[in-house]
Amino acid sequence: MFEYLMPGIWMRSYSNTLLDRTRLAVVRSQQAYALSRGVPWGISESAYSKLDEAGNYQYQAFGLPKLSMMRRDSNPLVISPYSTFLSLDVDRPAALRNLRRMEALGWFGSYGFYEAADYTISGSRFRPSRCQLVRCWMVHHQGMSLLSMANVLCDNAVQRWFHSDRRVQATELILHEKPAAGVRRVQFPYGRAAA
Repeated sequence: MFEYLMPGIWMRSYSNTLLDRTRLAVVRSQQAYALSRGVPWGISESAYSKLDEAGNYQYQAFGLPKLSMMRRDSNPLVISPYSTFLSLDVDRPAALRNLRRMEALGWFGSYGFYEAADYTISGSRFRPSRCQLVRCWMVHHQGMSLLSMANVLCDNAVQRWFHSDRRVQATELILHEKPAAGVRRVQFPYGRAAA
């Protein structure tokens, strides 16, 4: 999720643009996927329950199978709370409900939400009623969560700061890019066609 949603911490998203529609589609896909599995939503790269020889959690990129560029034999199910924080500006009511659900499930520790909850059990099988908490905190995920909250609580302060830079203002027009709609196929010479 963070590949789609992290830019929204700094960059404004304008209604009915390519970026806005993509972010909403990703959040809706995450919500539907998690609902079908009976778990909270929010899948992105994170630590998971496997430990190395030194007892450190392993780290891996996770995502929805239908959005993934990399196909796997198994589809692990690891939910990371920071992913939900990133979606606060996309679907705030659903994100808050999801965070409350995670808290009710005991995913909250001394320093905030734990890194993740790993529902994967022996390969591609999982049990929605059982998970193994990944009891650590990663500073970059905590940082993204804090910046997302700052935007919600302080009228998009991080975005306002970023867009106050003249270099950003000079290129801001690209954030207004609309999705292609009503494009017809054009026949080019030599049989090449483009949408």
